[in-house]
Amino acid sequence: MNFRIKLLAITILPVVLISLAALILINIQSHQLAEVQGAAVEKMIRDSKESELRNYIKMAQSAVEPFYQWDNVSKIQAQKYVSDVMQQMTFGQDGYFFIFKADGTNLVHPRQPELVGHNWIDLEDSQGRRVISDLIELGRQGGSFYQYVWNKPSSGADAEKLGLSFFLDKWDWMIGSGLYMDDIAAQIGSIRQQLENNVEQTQWVLIVLAVGAVAMTSLLFAVIHISEQRLADSRLKKVAAGIVETQENERKRVSRELHDGISQLLVSARYGLDQAHSNALGNSAIADPIEKSANAISSAIAEIRRISMALRPSVLDELGLAAALKSLCDDFEAQTGVTVHSDIQTVGDLLGEREKTTYYRIAQEALTNIAKHAQATDAWVELVTSKRAVTLEIRDNGVGLSPASTTDYGGGLGMQNMLERIESHGGQLRRSVAPEGGLCLRVLLQKNSAKPKHQDAAHRQLENA
Repeated sequence: MNFRIKLLAITILPVVLISLAALILINIQSHQLAEVQGAAVEKMIRDSKESELRNYIKMAQSAVEPFYQWDNVSKIQAQKYVSDVMQQMTFGQDGYFFIFKADGTNLVHPRQPELVGHNWIDLEDSQGRRVISDLIELGRQGGSFYQYVWNKPSSGADAEKLGLSFFLDKWDWMIGSGLYMDDIAAQIGSIRQQLENNVEQTQWVLIVLAVGAVAMTSLLFAVIHISEQRLADSRLKKVAAGIVETQENERKRVSRELHDGISQLLVSARYGLDQAHSNALGNSAIADPIEKSANAISSAIAEIRRISMALRPSVLDELGLAAALKSLCDDFEAQTGVTVHSDIQTVGDLLGEREKTTYYRIAQEALTNIAKHAQATDAWVELVTSKRAVTLEIRDNGVGLSPASTTDYGGGLGMQNMLERIESHGGQLRRSVAPEGGLCLRVLLQKNSAKPKHQDAAHRQLENA
């Protein structure tokens, strides 16, 4: 794992951990809040129902009181009036009043008339509570709220019910009523569901923000990495261009010294040996060694000139790119036997000295590759100029780009060197299949393409290093 990946991981990891911690904390607190809010809502609704139920009981007491205290009629007639009133006093869909005697016999039950006339003192709900007995006892004690399970008329199912009763001592009657509590659970469930939906939305927002933060961080790192990579590539190209420029200058210097220094000394030595050989004619013992030495010096002069041309052809500086390319083609044809068809135009001032050198070196490398790998019999070298660009095209009728080829001819170090040379000038190098079947290299450089201003500075840095 390299430094950049480690730095990215260190940057993203806290965001992920904080987001996970926030999600867990929100989840825990949401459940706690749901419990607290549910309890508060339950208490509020219960208090509201208790107040409502107390009002109903007071209303029933007010309705019963005149008859209970009425002395002008018999007890039986007063009880009949009270029973009729309680039978008629209903509220809502499931609200009603009921009357039980102290022994548990039901006297009035508007919603369940089948209970009337039967004794229910021992009746228990699903929780084991003796409902009628407890309500009678609580009524005797002054009335307290009592929760039990009872059939709900509107649904026909059992539901939690909050009851309240009062007792008529003179008649031994318990009158009571109740409110069903199942709507509390529905309201609490609705509140919890709404809270869970809000929490879920908050969690998704947090997740999206966390993912966005991670993506933004990754994107920022990618942009920085690409920027650094481009900067590094630019600097590397500057250094490479400086190295190439330094190499070319050094080659020019060595080539000039070979041509103007050592070559001239050897030529002078050859003249001296030729003079000595003329004076020694007739004396084979002296003339033959002189002749051999003169021939050896001639070979040395030719070799030095060849090396000097390879390092830096003087014709490139003296006569220009077109003449240098023609000379290169002639030398290549003489050395390899490959027929070179050349169509080379004069570039004049369309290219600078550095660009001309680059074109020459690319042509030199391309012809060398043809000799080594192409197995060609013919090659074509074309230098075409226009108002906007200079194009160099080199192709052959050799083996071309074989898929199985792993040689330099298929795209190795030599090809990379050519590509780097032309890219340092902002040009293009394209490789394709030639019409003749071999490889075609096309080099294009715009007339006013930006010349790397860094080359001279890089060259000075290398010289001062």
